[in-house]
Amino acid sequence: MTGNAPMEAHVLDEGDWLAAGEICALCRIELHAMLELAEHGLLAPRLTAEGWQVPAAALPRLRIVARLMRDLGVNASGAVLALELLETQQALERRLAALERLL
Repeated sequence: MTGNAPMEAHVLDEGDWLAAGEICALCRIELHAMLELAEHGLLAPRLTAEGWQVPAAALPRLRIVARLMRDLGVNASGAVLALELLETQQALERRLAALERLL
């Protein structure tokens, strides 16, 4: 990067798509692993003339699963299952907190 070159930022919208290479770099995951996660239903990439693209909305979930795979050695199906269990737990905790506020 040069000294005074302005940086450009773009706020991602749920409708945005990112190149698979960018997503893989952000999540520190290999393309084949990302495509395996797609087979397990974690995300739905699309193939365009420029290559694979991933919906920006999938980034938070993909980062969690990639970290489980990379740091803990969990396989793809196990990481997806773990994420689903974490999301279920969070939803139940939100429901419990809402019910407690009613008391």
